[in-house]
Amino acid sequence: MIRRPPRSTPLYSSAASDVYKRQVPSLFSDDFESGAAGWTTLINDENGDTVWELGTPLASTGPIAGANDSANAWSTNIGDYGPDSNIALRSPAIDLSALPGALLNLDVFRDADGFGDVAFVRFLRADDQTVLGDPASIDMTVFDTEWTSIEIPVDPAAIGETILIEFNFQSDSSADAFSGISIDNVSISAN
Repeated sequence: MIRRPPRSTPLYSSAASDVYKRQVPSLFSDDFESGAAGWTTLINDENGDTVWELGTPLASTGPIAGANDSANAWSTNIGDYGPDSNIALRSPAIDLSALPGALLNLDVFRDADGFGDVAFVRFLRADDQTVLGDPASIDMTVFDTEWTSIEIPVDPAAIGETILIEFNFQSDSSADAFSGISIDNVSISAN
């Protein structure tokens, strides 16, 4: 005889749980096809040879379009990045109040020298730009041949706050013919 659980007992499976996670709506989502409303860029170095630019990537190497062949992505220069760069890209304000946790999802294309250039994400309080928690590294030793989706847990210190996502790129002093890093399809969802 097969016994069935009472109706009030929920049944979960790994596959069902994964489907549920994919169906959770994003709190924030931007594919950059409508421009850069609310996004800001900063140059934190003296040279100014590299900036975050929105458009169709076009460097010696790296992507030739945004993710899924879209027209726009943020890139460290539309062409090759310069040496000794230190730049930041900040999102519009995102309200994370009343959340138990959140995940940052984005598509990246990493195309750098593989040893001296770094990228990371910081979460900042929107009203005073205080860093909340520890930076999350984006592994720049990876040399992508196509767009890659990555997921970064939002630092618990940022939960309950209105935040800015800050993407940082820093290059070493070598002059390299690479595109750096490109970012597309940024979203934050509750977890």
